This record gives sequence, structure tokens and C-alpha cells, in this order.
Amino acid sequence: MAESVDNSLHRTLLRREESYAIHALVYAAENPGSAAAQIARDLQMPPAFLAKVLRRLAQVGYVENRQGRNGGVTLTADPAALTLLDIIEAVSGPVILDTCQTKARCATQQRKGYCRINVCWINTTLAIHEALSAVKLVELIDKPRRPKAEEPVGVA
Repeated sequence: MAESVDNSLHRTLLRREESYAIHALVYAAENPGSAAAQIARDLQMPPAFLAKVLRRLAQVGYVENRQGRNGGVTLTADPAALTLLDIIEAVSGPVILDTCQTKARCATQQRKGYCRINVCWINTTLAIHEALSAVKLVELIDKPRRPKAEEPVGVA
């Protein structure tokens, strides 16, 4: 019997909307024209929160989300050109490990003249960028399944 994991003990690097965006884009690619409500149900996401994420993805040109009978969510970006870093930054802005990276000189640099911590954060940020840029959305999308070929009748 599988044990349940207490998610309150974990802190993720990805924000919830970033994860939802990636899952929603994969879903839209595999199920073009699906209603946002169906995506929310199938991916077990709060519909209002997913709607916010889909609005952002539409603003940056990754999806089209049409209402009505012939509506639904359709991937409009090229999944072969879209990386995980692209998606995350489209939803939340530039990815950095620590805000001290945004300063010309962090408090430690001002105090000591150098900061080994800042160098660590910069190197880690670069490694994260490299890892997330290496994964294209197309690699996460399942190819359509081929229907099973029917066996000829009367063949033994």
C-alpha cells in the first residue's frame, strides 16, 4: 500500500501558476479545443485559478481561449520552440534564485567588498536556466495514439 506524502513538508521552487501553465499547455497540445472547465477538472485545478493562468498564456500568445460552442483552448505557440524557462518566465517574470542578484552590490559586498554567497546564487541561477531551457514543450507532449490495426477476418 502506497503511503501518502504530506505536502505541507515540501517547498517547491515552482509557483503553482507556473506548474499549472506547463500542465495546461501540454493538455491543450494533446487535446486541442478543450474547454477550460474540462482542463481544470482533468488536471484537478481550481477553475478560477486556471482561468487566470490561461489569460496570461493568451496574453503572451501561447494559447487561444475562445468561449462558446466552437470555443476551447488551443495551443498557438510552436511547442518545438517553447522551453520550460520560456513558460515560467511568461507567467512570473525572470527566474533568479535570490533578490540580492538584482542589486549592483548586496549588503555583504558593501560590507566586505566581495560576496561568495552571491556568486553561488548566480551560478545556481545559471544552472537552473540551462536546465529549464534544455526542455522543450514538444518533449512533454504525448504523440496521438494510433488506433490498433484490425486483424484480417479469416486469418488463422
